[in-house]
Amino acid sequence: MGLATTCALLIGFLGVGNESIIMVFLLSVLFTAVLTSSRGWAIGAALLSGMLFNFLFTEPRYSFFIYRTNDLMLIMFFLVTGIVSGTVTSRLQSEMKLASQNERTAKIMYRIASGFLSASGKESVVKKAEDLVREYAGLDCTVYLGQDAAKGFDIHSGSGTLGKLVLSDREPEGQQLLIVQAVCTQLGIALERETLVTDREKIRLAMVREQQRGTLLRSVAHDLRSPLTALSGAGNLLADNYKELSDSERRKLASDISEEIVWLTDLVENILNMTRISEQKIVLHKQDEVIDDVIGEAVKHTERLFRDRSFQVKLPEEVVTAPMDGKLISQVIVNLLENAVRHTPSESAITLTVKAEDKLMVSVADTGGGIPAVIRGHLFERFVTQDDEIVDGRRGLGLGLAICKAIVEAHGGEIFVADNAPTGSIFTFSLPMEESHERPADDTCY
Repeated sequence: MGLATTCALLIGFLGVGNESIIMVFLLSVLFTAVLTSSRGWAIGAALLSGMLFNFLFTEPRYSFFIYRTNDLMLIMFFLVTGIVSGTVTSRLQSEMKLASQNERTAKIMYRIASGFLSASGKESVVKKAEDLVREYAGLDCTVYLGQDAAKGFDIHSGSGTLGKLVLSDREPEGQQLLIVQAVCTQLGIALERETLVTDREKIRLAMVREQQRGTLLRSVAHDLRSPLTALSGAGNLLADNYKELSDSERRKLASDISEEIVWLTDLVENILNMTRISEQKIVLHKQDEVIDDVIGEAVKHTERLFRDRSFQVKLPEEVVTAPMDGKLISQVIVNLLENAVRHTPSESAITLTVKAEDKLMVSVADTGGGIPAVIRGHLFERFVTQDDEIVDGRRGLGLGLAICKAIVEAHGGEIFVADNAPTGSIFTFSLPMEESHERPADDTCY
């Protein structure tokens, strides 16, 4: 106002008329309204400007008397114009401030809502809620789920109250209260979403388990039928025609019966191992084993399969020991050798190789047709078979490699398959040469 008065006096000395001078005071009223955003200040500025104009620029000067009707009308119009302009300007300022505040609030609400989208798991969602309240409301808080806190903001969902959000310091006011309530609402929605995701995952797993159980039962029923039929036929033939059969024929029937029984034993052993793995009840009895003994046990168990095959075993020259459960590792080698025999032609050569480097590497190589690309990525999953053809009257359950992977990984090793140039496949698994200090040495349960 002082600046406006000074400018008006300078303009008055230059001989400018009162109609132009009073515009200077009108500008001061508008500036006051813009700077203060207050209707009261704008009206006060208009009244003060009218008094100053009357005192300084109307006749008689330096008094509040008005002799000329023209000056009186000028001051009256100025007051009306100043009050209306100041009121409108201050209202516009208030509307702009409110719009800006609403825009900021909308952005905060959007960030709160989108902040929960990236959080998964109840712990992450709860931590995200506490971080959002701290960031946007400046308040420390703690979320209690499923507990009856004495004071706090309820966290609701469609199924009821899930818990409370308790503030550690002062009570929220204004926008802080709005933010806290918004976080509670979004937290309830996010927790309900997590519950739905968990329930859906349980249903999916239950369906997968049911499907796998059905597949297992169908496969077991199919694979049991063939050897049992063979056992029954061989036994009946041996019993009914024992005297008529030659010694070589009786020996052949006895050998067939023995092979079928061994195959059934392996089948049952694989099913039991997979059951223990599925229920996480497989137990490792690890101790230092001589790898030659483990290999010898596996070869002895499968030697019947290599009577008409080219089979070679390559062992290290020195005696090598490694911590392992000898029985389970022998089962892994048996499964790999049986797979090599099952899925390769009779003229295919099979080689079992053991190398002792920084890790114990055991590989089974064949010169068959290789692994079809369609199942290569899922080869170590359950119920994955190389083809639908029935080999030697048996289809196979598709459990052998899955069991191998579970056993090897339980030992801290790896198993993988590679091409055996120019033809065939190499299945290799590795085992640590020393006991890991991250796991107990014996009786480890998986």
